[in-house]
Amino acid sequence: METFKIEVQELLTRVIEVQAENLQEAYSIVYDQYEKEVIVLDYNDFAELNFIDINSPSTKDEINVLTKDLIDYILSKKQNDTKESYNTENNILIKIEKLKSLMES
Repeated sequence: METFKIEVQELLTRVIEVQAENLQEAYSIVYDQYEKEVIVLDYNDFAELNFIDINSPSTKDEINVLTKDLIDYILSKKQNDTKESYNTENNILIKIEKLKSLMES
């Protein structure tokens, strides 16, 4: 049997009305009330529930890894001008095509 990681997210939300001279002061008042636990969100404030598979990298993570690989490759090519096999998974053209595909999705 395998082990999987599923992230459970609950969003609690409440609108607080407050008298203030300006928006910044209103934020400050609400923040202070929250910090002092005058405002405490509970099950009555439930708004949304999400289950997220965190076992595989997100598209953003995959783009970051591919971008780093491309940069590393370009920098190493500059220092070491050797030929690379076109049939390997590390081939720069494969990474560029995958990166383009991810960016378009």
